[in-house]
Amino acid sequence: MPLLDIQRRGQQIGRLRIGQQVPRKDNPNKMRPARLDTFRFTTQSKIAADAIAELYGGTVKGWNNEFEVITGQAAIAVTVPPRDQVVSQWYEMWSAGGCARRCDSQTEQISGKPCLCPHAEDPTDIAEVERQALERVRLSKKNPPQACKPITRISVMIPDLPGLGVFRLDTHSYYAAVEIGDAAELMQKAREQGVFLPAILRIEHRQRIAGGETKRFPVPVLEVMATFRQIASGQLEAGGLVAQLPPAPGEQQRALTSGSAPSPSAVRTSGPDQPVASLNAQDKAQWIADQAKAALSKQRINELVQMARAERVTEDTVLTRDDLYEELDGFLRDCWNALPDANENGGEVA
Repeated sequence: MPLLDIQRRGQQIGRLRIGQQVPRKDNPNKMRPARLDTFRFTTQSKIAADAIAELYGGTVKGWNNEFEVITGQAAIAVTVPPRDQVVSQWYEMWSAGGCARRCDSQTEQISGKPCLCPHAEDPTDIAEVERQALERVRLSKKNPPQACKPITRISVMIPDLPGLGVFRLDTHSYYAAVEIGDAAELMQKAREQGVFLPAILRIEHRQRIAGGETKRFPVPVLEVMATFRQIASGQLEAGGLVAQLPPAPGEQQRALTSGSAPSPSAVRTSGPDQPVASLNAQDKAQWIADQAKAALSKQRINELVQMARAERVTEDTVLTRDDLYEELDGFLRDCWNALPDANENGGEVA
């Protein structure tokens, strides 16, 4: 039984970062922040650091009693953690003593008093909200800061790395703050219904012209890979947990249909001597697909098409090649087109 007065949360394995500290040109003994074009991981786990370097490239180095890996990747496949909130957003001001202010643009949470920074009195006035938010950002960059900074914390699970914890990315980007919330809310709501949405966390480079100057900056983007139709129709849920995972590095996104993904037993046991009658509907579809892979004539493909129609599995999802899933009917048609015409009448695909 869980402790009723303790809120469980996923272990934080490490941090995702899009910047680093480098020596200043005018004074190499001092450091300055510098942007990165690819993700940088920091973690206390040597096992995780080694896995990150192997999966995404980069070299494991020591950093502040932790390990860091600057990868070669600007996009990472992620999914929502089992129970953690995907995105947390606050305006915050930090000092040597810790967090001095934390507010939601209306109320300062630590003191309980009204917000002390520029803010729109009417939160529904979008233009005023944006104007005041940008002014708040400008004041927050002064030394010392005269306003809180917006901070968005993104917590995601990376299914291709060891461990069941989360990696967190913190960003002060105003654009990330206003754009990333909808995707995170959609992922959290789907999770509450038992569906984990595949997503990509990537670095998007943008530019903004202000005061006659062009400023370039990176923005972290959380991009849900499933379509709204796939979510609403139950296709993701029908495909099982495997269909809900984002593609591994170098892998394409699996095709989804209204059918369910083939069971592991179907992939292992399908063969030329496997009697179709002894399999369930999904495994019959996989058996037919396996036979089509080995077929040497268009006539054989036509026989398999007739068999699929008789078994009513033409629209079922099957494992084809390179760990991709697609509809059986389309796969059989591709197999038929790939075979050369023979002397015997192969005819049109049935």
